[in-house]
Amino acid sequence: MPKKTYTIGIDIGGTKMLAILFDGEKVIEEYILATPKDNVEHFFIMLNALISPLEEKARKNKIKIKGIGLGIAGTINYKEEKILDSPNIPIINNTEIITKLKEITNLPIFLDNDANCFLRAEKHLGAVQKYNNIYGIVIGTGIGGAWWFNNQIYQGAHGGAGEPGSMVINFENGLELEEAYHRLTKNNPALIAHEAYKGNMLAEKTFAELGKDLGFALANIVNILDPEVVVIGGGVSEVSDLFLSHTKKTMAKHIASSESQKIKILKSKLGKRAGAIGAALLVE
Repeated sequence: MPKKTYTIGIDIGGTKMLAILFDGEKVIEEYILATPKDNVEHFFIMLNALISPLEEKARKNKIKIKGIGLGIAGTINYKEEKILDSPNIPIINNTEIITKLKEITNLPIFLDNDANCFLRAEKHLGAVQKYNNIYGIVIGTGIGGAWWFNNQIYQGAHGGAGEPGSMVINFENGLELEEAYHRLTKNNPALIAHEAYKGNMLAEKTFAELGKDLGFALANIVNILDPEVVVIGGGVSEVSDLFLSHTKKTMAKHIASSESQKIKILKSKLGKRAGAIGAALLVE
């Protein structure tokens, strides 16, 4: 009887790394570790520690691992297969991560931006399966984005398409979306959300402002790309009831086409596993 063939998908975020053993449809096993920030050697030690339990699970179940997919926040040089700029994990900048990980695992390695992985997963197995022109935005440690068009992720001429974080939302001071997000949430959106749910008016106002900022950014994106739907993921999407109504109101004011103003905004169906599932789907 032939062995089953599974893949490993890894979502490397600014605070944690999530790895899954994936059978093509569902997650068989998962493992989480904190993302190292001190040096690149420690990063690869912890990455190996993340993968090892899944390899052991595969061996016990007589499962062959076909390859590993990596989703990483940051700009990627797809031709040279390395990270150019990972704002939340700068220790891996200019690292040929595929070459290094191949040496550690002896498995084929595939690499993509984490927001691309999120959107790929939601398109194939999640909230937006029936759509073909989709914009995805991920709000977590930072803010990432991706565009699904013409049956694939659109990467752009230099591999950096879809990213909203650097979009200027306040032209008086040149404030960018991600910078505004960090200022508003003080790099701890979970704590402020907790306060908002307790009725703290300042915390509620913080999320209202965040909703407006996202609304400006998404209105610009809709005006340019005219997607059928927007899907929101990342940890902050779990508290979208605090800000999404403000996002929608702002979008309605600034989207040019009356038809485009009807655009749907959906929450991730796959939740915290979306990025890792999308990474696993990279393996050919």
